[in-house]
Amino acid sequence: MTAPDLSRIRDGYDDDIAELRRRWTDEQITDALERYRHGGMDRDTVMAALDIDYIGTLYELISVYQIAAPEPDRQEEECQATMMRLLLDGKEVPPELRQPASWRVRH
Repeated sequence: MTAPDLSRIRDGYDDDIAELRRRWTDEQITDALERYRHGGMDRDTVMAALDIDYIGTLYELISVYQIAAPEPDRQEEECQATMMRLLLDGKEVPPELRQPASWRVRH
């Protein structure tokens, strides 16, 4: 875990982030933010867990704690590009391209 870069805090968020850091360790905050960014926790859940009332505070924390976005799914991006080409050409999109792979039930 990298240490939070407190110099990145924009005006108006200083007090909120300082209060949050009094209640939680940097490791706990980082864990919650990483779970949010990587899909293990939705926005409302992470905000409730950290007791954050304002969405801007959540985004500010992500910046301060330098939580990287997950790598894009190359296979999913290829499927989306194929689907867009078919749509723009006026062709029918096969059912397997209409939903992201993560939505499909695996047996």
